[in-house]
Amino acid sequence: MNENIEQSEGLERLQAALAARSVMRSWAEGAELIELVQAAYRAGWLDQLRGDTTAEELAASNGVSVEQVSNVLTVLTSAGVVQAKAASFCLSTTFDALVSGVSGFDMTEPLDAVDLARGQAGQAVQPTDRQRGLDGEQALVLARDWGVRPTIGAQQLYGLIYQALPEYRDRLEQGGPLLDVGSGVGGALLTTLTLFDKLHAVGVEIVPEIAAETRRRAQDAGVADRVEVRAIDACALNDESAFTVSYWAQPFFSTSARAATIATIFRALQPGGLLLMQELFPPLATQHEPSIRAQLDQLFYRQQNASYGLSAETLAAETGEAGFQDTQIIASPLGRLVLARKPGH
Repeated sequence: MNENIEQSEGLERLQAALAARSVMRSWAEGAELIELVQAAYRAGWLDQLRGDTTAEELAASNGVSVEQVSNVLTVLTSAGVVQAKAASFCLSTTFDALVSGVSGFDMTEPLDAVDLARGQAGQAVQPTDRQRGLDGEQALVLARDWGVRPTIGAQQLYGLIYQALPEYRDRLEQGGPLLDVGSGVGGALLTTLTLFDKLHAVGVEIVPEIAAETRRRAQDAGVADRVEVRAIDACALNDESAFTVSYWAQPFFSTSARAATIATIFRALQPGGLLLMQELFPPLATQHEPSIRAQLDQLFYRQQNASYGLSAETLAAETGEAGFQDTQIIASPLGRLVLARKPGH
């Protein structure tokens, strides 16, 4: 009888192990697709596929067999990267927008960000004192992945956002000045400057490599004469009552720096000045079944000591503790926004 029990348990354990292996293989699917897309991009295949191309043409221009090309195209088509036509192939609409770069993103940015996230995940089980934080170049990879360029599409998006914020928009139209805290590569900052030609602004970015990139992008956008990008810790700002509006990219700040940062913004705003924040990552507790993607994002940002998943209500409470009043939670195309006012005229 004991032998039968052992045999039954042995079979159950084997089945359990096989099930776990199947799960891991499903996880590997995404990693393998990333490798394949990255290889196809670096080999120039994706650029060639921006126009209608046959498997034979792709094979001839890359020195590989038609069968090899066909095998790759089959996978890329199934993954939604490539679209198959009657006698040719081309990139899908979404991937054409990414590969072309005209959207303000290009293919290198998400690929580099995937590599960064994978490396950080590998450190998650290490003792805290052995984990390496992001260096300047790695922080720049993250900032580039988040930051749009001030293209027509970005201008249209931010135009819609500011429609939901009439008083904030009026102040931008009147010239500000705007204090942008945690500017990254200037996606919001530079796009806003291109929308309002009277606006002047100060951008604050603690990472020198990112601040340098923002200055280059400001030159490219033709707004460098209206923006000062300071490569400093936001808490080191000594401006007082200097700005009519401020945007704080709060999700990217460490938990320990939050109170001091919002106090600095409060001091820098004029009486009656407005502070704007975004609920970038909705709290996992509000999601019926948080996705693995959301949980991995939480792991990544908490490794950087950031407060991941703060609700708009929590952000509103944070502004109240700092002395702001008349706080509103506003729906927008970028999710929920929090707008708060410094007391005064």
